[in-house]
Amino acid sequence: MSSNVEEKPNSTTERLREEYRKHVQSQISHDLVDTIDSLEHHLDHLHHLCHQLSLAKNQVTNSASETKQTINNVFDTFLSSITETVNNRRKQLLDEVHKVEEEAVNPLDQCVGVVDTRVKETEARIVQGRRLQQHPGVLARDTVLRFQEEAAAMTSLPEVPALCAVASVSVEFPANPSLTQEVQELVQEAGRVSRMGPVQITNIVEQPGALLVSWEEVDEDVSDDGIEFCLQLSNAGATDPNTAAFQTAYVGPDYSYLMRDLKASESYLLRVASRREGSTMFGPWSLVQSALTNVPHFRWKRGGCGWSVADDGRLATKVTSDTEVLHSDGPLLKSGSSVLFRVVSGGGGMSDEGVGLTCQPVTGPEQLLLSGTLFLSAQGCVFLDGVSRVTRLPVIQNKSQVSFAVEKVSSTKVRVYIESQEKQVTYEWSVPNASEGLYFVATFGEPRWKISVH
Repeated sequence: MSSNVEEKPNSTTERLREEYRKHVQSQISHDLVDTIDSLEHHLDHLHHLCHQLSLAKNQVTNSASETKQTINNVFDTFLSSITETVNNRRKQLLDEVHKVEEEAVNPLDQCVGVVDTRVKETEARIVQGRRLQQHPGVLARDTVLRFQEEAAAMTSLPEVPALCAVASVSVEFPANPSLTQEVQELVQEAGRVSRMGPVQITNIVEQPGALLVSWEEVDEDVSDDGIEFCLQLSNAGATDPNTAAFQTAYVGPDYSYLMRDLKASESYLLRVASRREGSTMFGPWSLVQSALTNVPHFRWKRGGCGWSVADDGRLATKVTSDTEVLHSDGPLLKSGSSVLFRVVSGGGGMSDEGVGLTCQPVTGPEQLLLSGTLFLSAQGCVFLDGVSRVTRLPVIQNKSQVSFAVEKVSSTKVRVYIESQEKQVTYEWSVPNASEGLYFVATFGEPRWKISVH
């Protein structure tokens, strides 16, 4: 009995030891798996960094190679042009010298011919006179008199111009600075190598069917006086800057631009360049940025009996004379965004017709002059919460463009910028909730009106 009692603790101890060993082994295996997973994640990060470094190196080497080629092309063209210009100018000056020489020498040659003839005639008369001297015994008085008359007739001298009256050809080149110095200074100032393009895209904000693109100059020491920018975007879906078809979206002095009418969820490539006053060409392009907007474009609500909606909701056409307010397809205008109304056709609107914003849908045009609305009539009057404002804007007519830009001031207040035909007014407007969107609306009576929204 005592032997069995002693073996039981030993068996329990062995079992506990075995369980502990298995637990330790399991923990080691688990730790090993975690360590391997961590190393694999770390390896993925390293591969990603390698890829980034490869892209960075390619960007440096490719841009440097393109820049070298540009420098070579520019100076090769410059040298060719300068050589051609120098040769043409040299030939022009030599031709001018030749012309002056011919014009001056020809009369002198003619004069030389006359003098040579006179010399020969005079020499011949002298010879004749000396022959007469050698035969004085046979000289007749009449012969001597005739000789004297002929000799007297030859004593007049032809006109020969004085040296001060004939050409003395010369050429003048600039002495201070010399022509060579001018060209050298011009060449020394030609070109400027930048580590990056002088202007770079700094921010891209998604807007409904649009992108708000901002840029800055890299060189802060350069004045922005007289500077102009060119923003280009590629065709939708482009991913390779080398094959993308770029088109100019904006040219002007502003440091931002809202590109409208873009396809949602489609990628675009963007780049910007600048030029100074007096320059005819834009400088190097910025780094190409890829961007897209996932926010659907603005659209009108379908189903209104007085309006027909087309162009994927952008274009509304008045089809009846019924007075009805056309609403956006929901509270689409958020703070930080803007809506642009384009009058495709129309004109001659009444005081109760126009475009505007509302906090809630309205049932009729009369409600556009009540609280909770900001309305711009076709005659240019602005009504804020039903109160007419002093400032008037241009009338809304055919081809007019009116924009409303909304900026959040507080949780219950927004600031609205209304721009029409390059005239702008600003109002602060109390709304129930500035974080919620606003409806944009339009109301016109005659079927001639077509309004697109962007």
